[in-house]
Amino acid sequence: MLTPDTAKHLTLLRTLGEPELSQYSRWQRLAWDASSRYLLSVQKQGGTPLRWWDLHSEAATPLFAHSVSRCVAAGFLPGSQRLLSVTARGTLQTWSVSDGTLLSSVETGGSVASACLSSDGTRLLLASGQGRVLLWDLERGWLVWRLEDPAFLYGCALSTDGRYAAVGVAEEQEGAATCGSVRLWDAKTGKPVGSRTIDTQRIWNVAFTPSGESLVAANSGGELLFLGLPGLETHRVIGAPASGAMQMEFNFDGSLLAASADTSAFVVIDVHEGRDVFGYSDLDDMQGSSANFSPDGRFVCWGMDDGKVGVWGVKPRP
Repeated sequence: MLTPDTAKHLTLLRTLGEPELSQYSRWQRLAWDASSRYLLSVQKQGGTPLRWWDLHSEAATPLFAHSVSRCVAAGFLPGSQRLLSVTARGTLQTWSVSDGTLLSSVETGGSVASACLSSDGTRLLLASGQGRVLLWDLERGWLVWRLEDPAFLYGCALSTDGRYAAVGVAEEQEGAATCGSVRLWDAKTGKPVGSRTIDTQRIWNVAFTPSGESLVAANSGGELLFLGLPGLETHRVIGAPASGAMQMEFNFDGSLLAASADTSAFVVIDVHEGRDVFGYSDLDDMQGSSANFSPDGRFVCWGMDDGKVGVWGVKPRP
């Protein structure tokens, strides 16, 4: 199990995929299924957009790969039999994990820049860069609520208990400047709960702690702000990797936080101590990736510069 002590000894255990070199900048968004058996990658530019692997197999090649046009996010639905992909045009598609077939497709009617699947897999929070936020009911296939915000929206998140929805924001100011802020809503109704302006240009991303006590906001100044709920008051501030964390994810008990920047690196942070216990970089500034903990608490994955996916863990002692 990964803990603040054992995470200091993380090592690359295996790589998945074949080299897929690209002349474009590359960004991968990764996700595990609940059993930690399957792992998927969504690639922005370069390579195959949607791939997933069965980690019970020793093969490095994907179980299936699909050229989903402008795919921006994906995640496994409960039971690990289906996965959901999201495109920039707002198309939601479900796929069979075992045989790779397309099972369904539905249009949400709006563009999408970021997405967050609820912990129970029944709802999907979608945000566009141009200020639209909506919550989609996946079981019924309909819109629960939609909001318009005259700001630039970045990463979004749903709390584990289903109470809150949040998004990172950059508000336009005079002179073409922007000011970062956080928006918080009631996830069931879409009613505003709070908004907090922060002295920074933008908030790249947000993540709820597993306990539901705080919301972490990653600003463009290289800080991670722990904000209390629902008041969004600042409880503590710790350092983020490089110039700012583009993505963050807690492990299951909230003792560790994986954070990745757009500078080809990720770190694992001891949340209690507020310091890095592990870091890795492939020194390729044309590439970045999310860093994600496996639900069983044993591994962390990250996308590499040649399109492969690395899986890190702690080797057992002899």
